[in-house]
Amino acid sequence: MTLRVATLNVWALPLGLAPERESRMQAIGRRLAGDEAQVWALQEVWTDDARRILSQAAAAAGMQVAHGGGGLMVASQLPIESAAFRSYALAGIATHVHRGDYLGGKGFQTLRLRAPAGPVVLVNTHLHAQYHPDDRDPFLGHRTGQVVELAAFLAGVPEPLVAAGDFNLREDQDGYRILTALTGLEDAAVELDRREPTSSSGTRIDFVLTRGPRPRRVGVFAERGLLSDHAGVVAELEIAPGKPPSRPDPVAVAKARALLAAGRADALRRRRLERAGVITATAAGAGALALRHVSRRRFLLGATATLALPGALLSAVSAERWVSGEIEAFDRVAALLPAGA
Repeated sequence: MTLRVATLNVWALPLGLAPERESRMQAIGRRLAGDEAQVWALQEVWTDDARRILSQAAAAAGMQVAHGGGGLMVASQLPIESAAFRSYALAGIATHVHRGDYLGGKGFQTLRLRAPAGPVVLVNTHLHAQYHPDDRDPFLGHRTGQVVELAAFLAGVPEPLVAAGDFNLREDQDGYRILTALTGLEDAAVELDRREPTSSSGTRIDFVLTRGPRPRRVGVFAERGLLSDHAGVVAELEIAPGKPPSRPDPVAVAKARALLAAGRADALRRRRLERAGVITATAAGAGALALRHVSRRRFLLGATATLALPGALLSAVSAERWVSGEIEAFDRVAALLPAGA
């Protein structure tokens, strides 16, 4: 039996951040109804209108639909026996709201599909984006944590396995090597030597990965800018029995552990800075309030310093809740790595 799986980041961002959203969703919906793929793994289905248009198009084509959190959606011609979504413990930096990753609640969607040859497990995911050069990437530890958490789950999947999505990883990066080493997943484009760029930066970060199923064909099916700021990837797979991942590579485990430790250390540094800011701003505000009746100049200084108090409160919340939770998440994810590997 062969199975055609497509993955596409549909770029359905809210607040007008993605142009021509409705017309692009309608065009993607028409592709769902074609014979390009039997199963579609979609990311960035963030808005209500995108979910509605794509769901209606899939249903009209006789496909079943499963929505996950984090903007994930799967449309399948194969019956969906079960579907679940799991948020990543490391979602990003809470105060970087302009990035959207933390608020988006990224994770992975797991579906058990009923195929004529037996059940197939499909995983649809979208990892934390990279906004900075490799040597200045503050989210490297978070993305590594997401890879480790995904790998820990996939280690227990005995069925034929397909993982698709926007991994925000390049083939030359440590995260990619950690992902493949910990999961035993094979990259269809690498196996067939059909690497093609998929992102707006001209890099290949959208993959169809398999463990068990063997790729027969793979390629990019839509140019960037036509349907999305990503190109879609479609792979034709020959379904073969699933297999457990091989023994974890000690080098990959050690690298993952080191990157998680570096991410945790950065979170500790941010918490120290924010706690120090709370103390400084609170002291300045209190001192200014005490002196505000002394002179007009000191009153103005006091009023300015008093304005720092709300910021100090926000820093306190960030340091004691968000960043502390981030540090705890680093610890939980590090505990998922194989011991003694």
